[in-house]
Amino acid sequence: MNIRNDVQKALQHLLGNTAIPQQTSNASEALNGEKRLLLGKVLRLLGEQHALIQVGNQTVQGKLETQLRPQAYYWFSYEKKTTEQTGRLQVVQSFDQNPKTIQDAAGKLLNAISVKPSNTALMMTGAMLKSKTPVTENDIKTAVRWMDTLPAQDTKKAIETVLFALKRDLPIHPEVLSGVHAIKSPVPLHQHVSQLLQAISQSPQQSQMMAKLKEAVTALFNSEIEIHAERLIEKLISLTDNTKAPSSGNTAGNRELSTPAGSPVKANLPPVNHTAEQRSIQEEPIKNAADIPIKEARQLLTKLTESAEKNSLQIVKEAANWIKAAALSGDGKSPAASAVLQEARVTDQEAEVFLKAAQQTAPSLADKADVLSFLSKVKMAIGARDELAFIKAFEQGSSVTPDDIQSIKLALHAARASHEVAEPVKQEADQLFHKLNGQLFMQQDHPSYSQIVMSFPLFSKSGAQDMTVLFKGKKEADGKLDPSHCRLLFLLQLDTLKETVVDCLIQQKVMTITIETDFELQAAIDPMVPTLKQGLKEMGYSLSGVNAKKRIHPEEKTAIDQYITSISDQEVDVKI
Repeated sequence: MNIRNDVQKALQHLLGNTAIPQQTSNASEALNGEKRLLLGKVLRLLGEQHALIQVGNQTVQGKLETQLRPQAYYWFSYEKKTTEQTGRLQVVQSFDQNPKTIQDAAGKLLNAISVKPSNTALMMTGAMLKSKTPVTENDIKTAVRWMDTLPAQDTKKAIETVLFALKRDLPIHPEVLSGVHAIKSPVPLHQHVSQLLQAISQSPQQSQMMAKLKEAVTALFNSEIEIHAERLIEKLISLTDNTKAPSSGNTAGNRELSTPAGSPVKANLPPVNHTAEQRSIQEEPIKNAADIPIKEARQLLTKLTESAEKNSLQIVKEAANWIKAAALSGDGKSPAASAVLQEARVTDQEAEVFLKAAQQTAPSLADKADVLSFLSKVKMAIGARDELAFIKAFEQGSSVTPDDIQSIKLALHAARASHEVAEPVKQEADQLFHKLNGQLFMQQDHPSYSQIVMSFPLFSKSGAQDMTVLFKGKKEADGKLDPSHCRLLFLLQLDTLKETVVDCLIQQKVMTITIETDFELQAAIDPMVPTLKQGLKEMGYSLSGVNAKKRIHPEEKTAIDQYITSISDQEVDVKI
């Protein structure tokens, strides 16, 4: 299922068929079935009230509703039904002479459609003229109204947003434009999430909807520490029952943590999200298992279970709370950590064992299994496929109920429409909602290739703040993506290297990697290449090289839309 196309159709249904996504080969096809405005030059009259009109570098034929002069310029309203051989041309505005400037042409058009020719409107309409893209009167009016809501310093990016939407045949609607515009913003995703959580916490107005929103945002924040908690519980369980292997039911990437028969933990363990490639206790020996006394491990499991039941939490969430409390001091002796452990009646010896186990099971973003597990959990917390719920709500004219809210996308959607949410929280929710939804409009699905974009907010001590992944791959005969011919682009916000781009180009299972930063990194990267080459070889790929590239203009912020635009029109093959 193509989520982007489904969302577009839902938007069109909701907005009254604002636009029809389609691939067009010429101006006539682009105008079928819809009235469009276009600036055209009359090349010649064809007789029987027909004329040949030049629009940009293409031509259209139309039946005249007004007498025209050859070689003159006019703003036309052009409408062509699919059953007609030629469309109908109606003059909206004529020029006594060729427009002297683009701004002059834009001004006359705005006057003709009764739009105030403000500086913003003139710039936007002028940009449309330069792009030579047919537009509707409603497109212009909607774009002008939307741009009037933005700060003056955003005008340039806003114009780029409108042109991008026109080029992609996206509906020219404020929600769509705001989504595309948010992708162009340099504000990282993790910052939007942090600001939203702060706004919720500081708001004096609390409600059920606010609580649901906070719960969804907190789940996203806690993704990494919950992975840590799952690892910790796995370790404690394995120590208390070394004779029992973990469940082999890894179907669909899910399994339950195995526990000893009769263990009090068994009934409280939720399903843990793993992929087939993630570590299992059976396959990978627990590090330094001999350092953890079995007796204390069993007691910790029991007390974790009792504490989780007392606080009405899953055991993984209770373990995460213990880890967070201990992390505040690093030694578990801070007042906060002591209070949490003392409330669970954990002895000093058990506390030391807990800290040692927590240190040994801390996830690492350099570990493949941890990364896969973390990204899977973040994707679920965001609600990467919850657009389907929006579509259902759009089509049925209903809204998402609080009981249905599981992910941050659904929570944001519900909060924006609720009267129970404070205005400062709504403003932050809007920003995050558009940032997440804008990714959908950056995606493409063609018969020969697919392009997917997704951002992951990272709240890690590992030095990574955000990660955006752009995947573009060829399709095989059955429609599946071909991993031997594709391109993976990672945009990372790192504490030390700042904006970092990792470009992986794969052609016939040969990978070429380019890393772009503000620094000279080649000497630091070269010693790591042999290990990387061996790892890729084990996966069935070969490495042609890793090239470090210093950014020419470091003051220019890295933006995903730059790379989307630069590779969108390229086929994924040996010519990339």
